[in-house]
Amino acid sequence: MRWCDRVYGEVSVDEPGILRIIECPTFERLKGIRQAGPSAFAYPFKTVTRHEHSLGVYVLLRRLGADLIEQVAGLLHDISHTAFSHAVDFVFASEEQDHHERLKPEFLHRPDLERAIRGLGFEPEMFHDDSIYPLLERPLPMLCADRLDYFLRDGVACGVVDRSAAQRILKATTVVDRTIAFDDPAVAREAALLFSVMNRDLWASPTESYIYNEFADALREGFRLGALSRDDLLGDDNYVLGLLHAARSSKIDRTLDRISKFQPEVLDTFVPRVLPKTRWLDPPVAVKGRLVPLSQLI
Repeated sequence: MRWCDRVYGEVSVDEPGILRIIECPTFERLKGIRQAGPSAFAYPFKTVTRHEHSLGVYVLLRRLGADLIEQVAGLLHDISHTAFSHAVDFVFASEEQDHHERLKPEFLHRPDLERAIRGLGFEPEMFHDDSIYPLLERPLPMLCADRLDYFLRDGVACGVVDRSAAQRILKATTVVDRTIAFDDPAVAREAALLFSVMNRDLWASPTESYIYNEFADALREGFRLGALSRDDLLGDDNYVLGLLHAARSSKIDRTLDRISKFQPEVLDTFVPRVLPKTRWLDPPVAVKGRLVPLSQLI
């Protein structure tokens, strides 16, 4: 399997066990899950899918020298995202906005994926909890493969991070004591700044808040009418969107129209019910053999 990745360039995967996972229908489903959720309606350049991001995390972990089990964990880390990604977190609100994490065992134990995982000599239970893999997952504001990939991938797609900046950031990325860090303070500062721009202008912007809250209202109305069930959210974006349109609800149709034809002036009077998750980066920097948070170097 070979492709040109928007972050890493020419990439190939030849490991048969990994290819069997990628070919599973359960993994293929991620091609239909937009990483930007419903804001992709308003901004067509937001083309990243959970499938693309999952492959990217796997590639990054491989580049960083992670062992096979952590590479597989990276490939599977988003396997349980519901349709429209984090949109469901605006319906079933939680502080961490991680509804998909609670669904992960169900997806990992689907027969097609279970067979592929066991074909590599692993068990699905080994991938229930990503926090046991320190290169894949770290709490904010640290670096991890998941965070670094979605930052660069979304940044390139949205025009905030150009390819030369992405390459500088990747070139300065290193691993010390199972911790992802930067070996160049200047690049660390650049990455932290660009990450803050992504958070301010895209991930947690007022526009994003408006779109997600509006879409959550459309989902709630779909549930109220019986046109939509929680299990339907386990499908992909187009499937759920089709159900919303099939409900023939003027309320739903008007809401979807406001999203796809977003007008900035609506933000003047908008009061969000749920706020998007705020993200920030204080990456560790390798200095004379030890790791120092960037904030302590500034």
